[in-house]
Amino acid sequence: MKARRRQPTLLTRIRPFWMPIGLCVGLLVAGLIALASWPGFFPGHVAVSGNRRVPRGEILARAAIAPHLSIWIQNSHAIASRIEAIPYIGTASVRRVPPASIRIIVTERVPFATIRSGDAVAVVDRGLRVLEPASSPDNLPALVAGPGIELVPGTYVRTADAVRLRDAYEAVAAAGVDASEVSLDRFGGLIVTRRDGLELLLGTQDALKEKLTLANAIVAQVLKGQRRVAAIDVRAPGAPVLVYR
Repeated sequence: MKARRRQPTLLTRIRPFWMPIGLCVGLLVAGLIALASWPGFFPGHVAVSGNRRVPRGEILARAAIAPHLSIWIQNSHAIASRIEAIPYIGTASVRRVPPASIRIIVTERVPFATIRSGDAVAVVDRGLRVLEPASSPDNLPALVAGPGIELVPGTYVRTADAVRLRDAYEAVAAAGVDASEVSLDRFGGLIVTRRDGLELLLGTQDALKEKLTLANAIVAQVLKGQRRVAAIDVRAPGAPVLVYR
């Protein structure tokens, strides 16, 4: 029997053409090097949009775009990541615009509240990212999270108490309560201080909506009667207590 003829491998087939292939690869590499070094593709203009609070100069400094490197060679994802390290920046998009421009589009984070931890106070967004130290009074609600939290701009506050206070404030705001401060008592119960100084003692977050509805009804009666009430205790909704000044 005749031996079965072996089919040539791919390597065997292309072996006669290795020199032309090598030449093409070399030309391609040389072309890429020329592309990277050709001044016509150097970033001559960088446009920045979407920023209101963060200065354009700070965004460009963090972007660190190489002035003598082709826009096609520069890592757009790395540029965006550096920009997003700015505390007030939420997202950054970097686009190449031929022949020699780069466009940076950013979204900024919105101040949501201040967090107080001991003597430190910082502005945070809803995601509890620290935006900046709170050096002066403002109209943002204060979340009193207790001591021991490092409020470094650009980092996130991940403690359970901080998240709980954030969620409680949103529930309070949804109920129509204009709160200036949300804190915890020594037993972990919620205390909401209204803008007029009236305290709502809410206890746990169980049945929070019902407690807030009851507190609002009591407030309407208290304000109508102009009674000097310092706090409304609805920790036990079935037996609310008024604390007078």
